[in-house]
Amino acid sequence: MLQASSVTGLLFLIGIGINSATMLLGCLLAILSSLATTKLFHYDSVYVNKGLYGFNAALVGIAVFYFIPLSVSALFLVVIGAALSTLLMHLMITKMPSIPALTTPFILSTWTIILIIDYSGLVIASQANQESIVAAITLSSIEPWTLIELLHSVLRGVGQVMLQDSWLTGAVFCVALLFGSYKAAVWAVLAALIGLLVAISLGLTQEKAVMGLYGFNGCLVAIAFIDRYPNKYCLTLFAILLSVLLTRAFEMITVPALTAPFVISTWFVIGLIKVKSIFDKERKTCQNLL
Repeated sequence: MLQASSVTGLLFLIGIGINSATMLLGCLLAILSSLATTKLFHYDSVYVNKGLYGFNAALVGIAVFYFIPLSVSALFLVVIGAALSTLLMHLMITKMPSIPALTTPFILSTWTIILIIDYSGLVIASQANQESIVAAITLSSIEPWTLIELLHSVLRGVGQVMLQDSWLTGAVFCVALLFGSYKAAVWAVLAALIGLLVAISLGLTQEKAVMGLYGFNGCLVAIAFIDRYPNKYCLTLFAILLSVLLTRAFEMITVPALTAPFVISTWFVIGLIKVKSIFDKERKTCQNLL
């Protein structure tokens, strides 16, 4: 979640472990695989120590066990996927430094793994997981909500940033964010709430909204923007809304969105700001010439 704090990272691991020991295993194995890759190719230790190579790999390790159960094949995919994400991150850092990498290496690596899973005939468990969660959500939580039920849905949105469907994990993540930045914690909760309300207002799948699946990309957008553009709240809100619409778009084309709506929304708004800056500069130059 873009936080350079070891305490925050430790609490993230605890939050993952509360929900799934298997995903925690995948996360840790992926980080070790990433570190081994950076040592093998002698990558800059400054970037390695900041965790810039490890966080995408960690997400890949979690994602593998989100889609398939624990097995030797799954462990192999974790190691390969984490190494691939590390290579992609290095490519973006060195060859495309002007473009924020964000979670792009995670997205591309995980989409590759999903293709491998699909063609190898391994069972994708995520759909079954989602269906069981939806079945566990009572009608009372989809009808007029109590404050507690609303809070649980918002916290699930925070937890889904790392593919965790537990409100308790989401709560631990919020506490973890406080050690990095209290603004990040506040905006993560606010963005998850906005994503939930927008999804319901637009008539999107209510069960998925309750699970936080329309809010977690907005969480990442908000965290990224309060650091990059701390006072441009309208841009942040626009990007959060865009991330919800993009999440729905990925659903319609039946491609796992992962954190792609976050990356696309962030790139789009950053691009708009740069274009506006160039336009303002050229207009000012023309006015000076006149």
